[in-house]
Amino acid sequence: MKTTLTLLFAAFFALTLPARSHHSFLSAYDLDEVITVTGTVTEVWYQNPHTRVYVEAENDEGALALWEMETFPRNILVRRGWKHNDLVVGDEIVVTGRQARDGANRLQILTINRPSDGWVGVGFDADSVD
Repeated sequence: MKTTLTLLFAAFFALTLPARSHHSFLSAYDLDEVITVTGTVTEVWYQNPHTRVYVEAENDEGALALWEMETFPRNILVRRGWKHNDLVVGDEIVVTGRQARDGANRLQILTINRPSDGWVGVGFDADSVD
């Protein structure tokens, strides 16, 4: 009986894991908490289910903090004109976005730009929830 229950639990967990792996931005980010982060790109994940940009930025104490910023999947960005090399490690960028509901250093990108050459990326409209 114990083995059967263990197998049932394992099967249930395995079947529900994919459903939990993709989330709505509305569930993860605070619609009313829009902030701006200025920093240096350290990594870009140009992929599905969400493209991520990692940025090192100074926090309020002057120390460097790593931010994870998420936007549309790669296929949507491609249709909107992004190229895989539009953002590269070392780029100085300014990002406006919704902060994570749990207060972590994570943003849903609303706007993103690179002041050095005026490049502006595609983010979300202000009323977008996913």
